Amino acid sequence: MATEIPEPHQLQSLLQTAMLKCSERCLYQSAKWAAELLTSMDVPPPSAETSVALPQAYLHPMSADTAELALETVEFNQYLLAKSYFDVHEYDRASFVLQNCKSSKARFLHLYARYIAGEKRRDEDSEMVLGPLDGAETRNKEVAGILTALEEIFAEKDGDTMWGEDDSWLLFLYGIVLQKQKNEEEARGALLKSVNLYPYNWSAWQELGATIGTLTDLNTILPSLPANIMTNLFVLSTNQELYQTADPIHSQLSDLLNLFPGSSWLKTQRALLYYHARDFEEAESIFDSLIKIDPHRIDALDHYSNILYVMERRPKLGFIAQLASSTDKFRPETCCVIGNYYSLKSEHEKAVMYFRRALTLDRTFLSAWTLMGHEYVEMKNTHAAIEAYRRAVDVNRRDYRAWYGLGLSYEVLEMHYYALFYFQRAAALRPYDSQMWQAMGQCFDRMNRPTEAIKSFKRALISLSPSAAGGHDPQILYLIATMYEKLRNSKEAAKWMEACMAEEENSGVTGVTGQARLWLARWAFVSSEWNRAMQLAEELAQDGQEVEEAKALIRDLRAREAREAR
Repeated sequence: MATEIPEPHQLQSLLQTAMLKCSERCLYQSAKWAAELLTSMDVPPPSAETSVALPQAYLHPMSADTAELALETVEFNQYLLAKSYFDVHEYDRASFVLQNCKSSKARFLHLYARYIAGEKRRDEDSEMVLGPLDGAETRNKEVAGILTALEEIFAEKDGDTMWGEDDSWLLFLYGIVLQKQKNEEEARGALLKSVNLYPYNWSAWQELGATIGTLTDLNTILPSLPANIMTNLFVLSTNQELYQTADPIHSQLSDLLNLFPGSSWLKTQRALLYYHARDFEEAESIFDSLIKIDPHRIDALDHYSNILYVMERRPKLGFIAQLASSTDKFRPETCCVIGNYYSLKSEHEKAVMYFRRALTLDRTFLSAWTLMGHEYVEMKNTHAAIEAYRRAVDVNRRDYRAWYGLGLSYEVLEMHYYALFYFQRAAALRPYDSQMWQAMGQCFDRMNRPTEAIKSFKRALISLSPSAAGGHDPQILYLIATMYEKLRNSKEAAKWMEACMAEEENSGVTGVTGQARLWLARWAFVSSEWNRAMQLAEELAQDGQEVEEAKALIRDLRAREAREAR
């Protein structure tokens, strides 16, 4: 790895401190992530002879800055009171208690509690999911005030030398509120500064990842990232979210698993890499092992349910739904698992109900928006599907399934220019996914643009891995041939029809290879290749779906022979 890897006991100490620091600032998901990573390390515990009682300062890690430490000491009781209010979800009270405090820790918790209170009120003010008054832009009304307060705090700084680890948390919050105002570039800058000042706040890395839309964006910021093990974890996670599944990503993941051999999070990343590569068997196997190790872990179960859905493993999906429900009915992941189960049973109304429930719990839960769009497609409610997919890409513009769903929905409405735009967005995210290019080619065909359709279909052919026998998808070969026919280039069309028919060696006789054989028989007839035409027509009459057309062609050929015999 390119980054500096601390000695195991040192890394363990850094993660312990990170867990405590995140927990003290009420960043509980980040604290949980650090604690799980910590316990996944294979580091011998200290012996009974060498272990000592943890000092009080370790249980409440204080600032290394002398002036900051003095402020924290004076404000410690107020901070404890505010944190107790935050822990019981009294966010406004927590913020109020700390409004006159001056330490960075207290200032962060004051503004963060205010932000969470605003998020809570935003959810309370929101209408029913996809209801008549529901809008994607229901706002957190506290954001503008928090932004002003943070900018006033930062104005006190004089040059880079004045910034320290204590400021990283405020910069993290600054990045969040800038994101809320759609100011992505400045948000990325603030978050980059935050992770450089203190790399062990995983929440800051997640927010930074949310600003990365493409692989180019990731490569652009790589030189600005700290030489720290957290950078490796971030790059791996971001590559996975950008659907990069190449061998170097798996190699990097293996290196990290050597450091954290018991990490469920890293194993989940592996499963998701296989999922994106459509290797569902491997992904399923990893998720199965994770459930055996930790049967009450609900994180990423929505992805596991997608895998079981695609594989049509209904009994196992029902088991996972029951397991998740018995652990926590009110997690959005649980609702998505149950929704997928009902969808697989073709009970689409019930599936939508559970996806709505997931979104009531968390409006930003991406899986639920996308899956609900799929259900509305099944229910032929195209306009509702479009709205669900739109909300999905509002949450995460890297969700190629939502872009692809939008394309399919606009195809149904015969709005081909819109459909093409969304297919292009999907293909940009999944450039090696044949399905995206094939959809784009069919869209070009419907727009009567056969030249562009041919380029798209050829790209689909390149993107699709050949079968074990070395063949290609005969359907795509046939589509390319028909596009050449539309361009009145029959010789080129015949070449692709021959290639399509040749795929019978790999795939056997299919409807599409039968159509190619019939086309070639007619082409041979027009080209006066009578023997070739008769051979193909007879083959089709014996073993094909186009029997009547083949028999009619045989009658024409025999009639011609009879005329010539006279």
